Amino acid sequence: RNSAKKNDDIYVTGNIGDSYVGLKLIKKNTKIGSRLKKYFFKKYYCPDIPYNFSKKIINFANTSIDISDGLISDMQKLINKQNLSFNLYVDKIPTSIQMNKYLYKKKENKLNFLFNGDDYQILFTSPKKNRTLIKLLAKKMNQKVSLIGNINGGKKKNFLLQGNKSLKLSKFRGYSHKF
Repeated sequence: RNSAKKNDDIYVTGNIGDSYVGLKLIKKNTKIGSRLKKYFFKKYYCPDIPYNFSKKIINFANTSIDISDGLISDMQKLINKQNLSFNLYVDKIPTSIQMNKYLYKKKENKLNFLFNGDDYQILFTSPKKNRTLIKLLAKKMNQKVSLIGNINGGKKKNFLLQGNKSLKLSKFRGYSHKF
């Protein structure tokens, strides 16, 4: 199975954005206490890749991709040229406790950290009927899995939604390979 379907749910494993904070620290674009610094360095250099969970998703996922170039960029790759669009809900995208501390201390906007890539989590779609199965498997495997959006039929506009606001996707492109 290699194509998303209309009305599929969109899921992501783990937390998003920690690696980007690690990169900012490495580039010395920001400063933070040593405990948080160590945490974010580890997330950048040694990401928590959900190998075991990735082996199981063949049982319920219509399509999947790792988040290496950024959540939105990889979501666009996931649906590719299919006659589909998506809604992603910012408030449902999971972030770590450490990320939330960092954002609070630095008075930063979460949006600046969610879409930059190097997360190496799994982005996947699955029919709504599999919600209970996914939840049970995630719990059994001690793997964080979050429902963050849905697939729409037709070549409609893709949406990034925060509360009742629609945000411009072009502001959150992620990493672009230049060959």
